[in-house]
Amino acid sequence: MASNIFDLFTSPPAEQILTIILILVLTYSVVRVYRSIITRIAGTVPSGLIVSLQQIGTWSIRIFGAFYILNTLNVNILLLVALLSLGGLAMIVAYRNILADMAASQFVSTFQPFKVGEWIEVQDYYGRVIERNLIQTKILTPDNEIVIIPNSTLLRRSVINRTRSGALRIQIPVAVSTEIDLAKIQDQLLHIAEDIKVDLLPDTIPQVRVTQVTPQETQLVLLLQIANPAKRDQIISEVQKQFYELLSKRN
Repeated sequence: MASNIFDLFTSPPAEQILTIILILVLTYSVVRVYRSIITRIAGTVPSGLIVSLQQIGTWSIRIFGAFYILNTLNVNILLLVALLSLGGLAMIVAYRNILADMAASQFVSTFQPFKVGEWIEVQDYYGRVIERNLIQTKILTPDNEIVIIPNSTLLRRSVINRTRSGALRIQIPVAVSTEIDLAKIQDQLLHIAEDIKVDLLPDTIPQVRVTQVTPQETQLVLLLQIANPAKRDQIISEVQKQFYELLSKRN
């Protein structure tokens, strides 16, 4: 009797059933471990991407488990493999931008052209880096606007790190009537720069340049190097305000 029971569990159908049960248990365990790992890295990945990664990974693991079960049952899976390969290729094409962003994130992490808290300029955007994850980098502009930049853009565009350069060079444009003495205008602008020297980089000299002259007006810029990039817009506004107040008093 015992021999018959042993033969029952060692017969080919019984071995297949035990193998299938083992594959199902392993698949379930691997899915649990995978979802746990993805959840742990949720702090560096957007929540929407976390859900997508969990779903894609879970179904991929289950499909591999199904392959092993079909192979155990001696079922021809070549056609199924071909269809799934095409589906995987289509998914890679659909997620190519995200994959590019993730690859760029690794580049940024390796070479560290900037860190969170530093001021950078990318394309027409300028601000302080407040967050960086696998997909995107967020900067906060001086106008308190959050700009989201895909990490792949950081590889295609020039990134200027204003914090590490030690200072930020700014140009403050002003326009005056052509009839006004330019020497006096220059003295006024330099005098205003002297009043805000606490915000300027030490041992730097403010400069005034004429950019355009027309029969009606002359356009100039005051060149300054400020120590704190966060105060760029504030300083530009303050200088222009003081200058035009002095100009109105002269008139």
